[in-house]
Amino acid sequence: MPQHDVSHQPTVSVIVPSYLGAKVLPTSLGSLARQTLDPRTFEVVVVLNGPEDESRRVIDDIRTASPALRVRIVSSPVAGAGHARNLGLDAAAGRFVTFVDADDEVTPGYLKVLLDHTEPGVVPVASVADVTAERAAPSFDNYLSNRLVSHAAEVTDPTTIPSSLGFVAGKIIPTAVARAGRFDTSLRSGEDVLYWFDVFEAAPFRIKPVALDADGVYLRHIVANSVSRQAASYDFSVTQRLDVIERLWSRQAVDPRSRKLRASFTAGQISLVNAHLRLDPADHPRVVADVHARGLEDAIPWRRLNEGLARDLGILYSFLPYADTSALVAARRIRDRGVVVDVVSNTMGADKPTDWAAGVIAREQLDRTFEVSARTAAFEWGPLKAFTRRALAKVAEWENEKGPYGSVYSRTMWPGSNLVAAVLKLRRPDLRWIAEFSDPQLFNAYGQRRVGRAKEDGLWRELADGLAAAGIEAPADRNIPHLVELLAYALADEIVFTNEHQRTFMLDYLPEQQLVERVMDRSVVSHHPTLPETFYHRVEGEYELEPDVLNIAYFGAFYATRGLTEVVEALKALEPGQRARVRLHVFTGDPETLAKELAVHGLTDVVVANPYVSYFAFLELTTRMDVLLVNDARTRDHYDVNPFLPSKWSDYAGSGSDVWAIVEEGSILSTMPTAYRSPLGDSSAAVAEVRRMLADRGLDGPGRQ
Repeated sequence: MPQHDVSHQPTVSVIVPSYLGAKVLPTSLGSLARQTLDPRTFEVVVVLNGPEDESRRVIDDIRTASPALRVRIVSSPVAGAGHARNLGLDAAAGRFVTFVDADDEVTPGYLKVLLDHTEPGVVPVASVADVTAERAAPSFDNYLSNRLVSHAAEVTDPTTIPSSLGFVAGKIIPTAVARAGRFDTSLRSGEDVLYWFDVFEAAPFRIKPVALDADGVYLRHIVANSVSRQAASYDFSVTQRLDVIERLWSRQAVDPRSRKLRASFTAGQISLVNAHLRLDPADHPRVVADVHARGLEDAIPWRRLNEGLARDLGILYSFLPYADTSALVAARRIRDRGVVVDVVSNTMGADKPTDWAAGVIAREQLDRTFEVSARTAAFEWGPLKAFTRRALAKVAEWENEKGPYGSVYSRTMWPGSNLVAAVLKLRRPDLRWIAEFSDPQLFNAYGQRRVGRAKEDGLWRELADGLAAAGIEAPADRNIPHLVELLAYALADEIVFTNEHQRTFMLDYLPEQQLVERVMDRSVVSHHPTLPETFYHRVEGEYELEPDVLNIAYFGAFYATRGLTEVVEALKALEPGQRARVRLHVFTGDPETLAKELAVHGLTDVVVANPYVSYFAFLELTTRMDVLLVNDARTRDHYDVNPFLPSKWSDYAGSGSDVWAIVEEGSILSTMPTAYRSPLGDSSAAVAEVRRMLADRGLDGPGRQ
């Protein structure tokens, strides 16, 4: 290796990695030979990597033509820009280093301008102009310079312009700081992003962009299929981007600025994944699977990944972040479908509890979401019409931007979602409509017919005419719950019922046999989805449980004087030793009132009243309880068959804990694989089950008095 002149130590080392660069080195080295900076103050370290070519001869010719230019050669048979840059960093003799790619060049004032902008803890950043064979003059219209220009000559934090560190060249930095990072030679692209992140994390700095009119410009030659500008492929656009993200998230990032920069770099990589998916949307499930395989679910900005991809639509009267069953089930349905969707929902009101953390449930399938501001009224035509009108306007706006949707999914707990979906289906018959019924619309849990009358206006006439065209007569009394059911039955391409009894019950009061046959042909029965096990451990449990006792949990409205009376009576009937071994943990909306009721019944030593918890805290609790209590709605006085399946069953099913079901005979819940079961209203059977739970855990001996 040629020895450099130690009698005049250089201020700057310019590192030029070169792979088979004989044809391009005259351009890059020629631009360095023309620098206005005193040639005695800088050196050029050319790192020849990979197989030999004519590069040494070319460098000798440049030395002869420009004898003042100090050029040193470092060589390695190992190919790779990252490896070459590491060798250059090791060999650099200057107090500062900068990188110039062998196929790029710099303006004459480049090194001088960058040096003039140096300050302690500040990294100068040059403007970047693109040079192409097609253009007569370099162009500053690129993502790098466009973001730098507004901060020219201004010292700022790199987290405000993260793209400034997404490109290895165009900066000058003290050599000692530059050596705080190493280029990851296992990465096939994107190693510059990881390098600058490591340098920043080791020695946080600020940046100072150089003004566009200064003679300090990095001229980037755009060459197709170079390492940084490879042709689009799944490997380059997805796999290699996830490689970079995986390395970024292996770093600790203790400092908040480091975390912010990491998030920005991640978003930049994901933008490239999104660009690939816009061309090949069918690859989305594969991308999701690859993200999961790497354990990067929480690292990915999913909205950016999914941006512009949705060709399917969800109309959901209630959706996340509202913390109600309808919103949570809808999110799980969207997750289960695995299709990227845009969602229109309704603003549920300031008094409705929210749970922002639950947004992760459907994040992998969400593109855009929009909340309509309409009053929440179940069967009032005015608010429903307002919701319908505003939702249709938003859908039209989105379709004008991205083209028509292929499907619409609506979930009816409240009727507004089905009204919007029905109008969309009528206006575009090729749109696939998937309509889900949470519960019967026309009858409530007490067997009472729900009533709400529509006005005979334009919306009503459009819907009534649509039914008529399908051979179905609209309700003569314009009853909204009846209308909502008929629209789905007559128009939807797929109808989802949550249990078989629900479908049987809803179709039994349908007089049109032809319509019944249509529903049976197009309907499916699907219980509420159960989330994967990982969701049950997203939060760390803080709720304390006593050891050596039977811990039973109930989540929902609980009254000592009505509802779960058999449970109350069973607890009261236990012998003192058994009572001491039992704790029933109730999580309910009004724990203060419950606590007072418990005191009256002498159960404060057995039942613990708690407020509701967040959804993921609830899931985590279900995994630590010995037994989870769920009960059927009491419908025997109103229905021949119980058409309801408690929504908690789907959550309990994934907990791994035993379930105690208090059931009506023949209900769907009574057929579920529960460890313990007793009939509604049967206190003796409830006592027997609690004693069996104690015995199963070896807690049926003498208890604490």
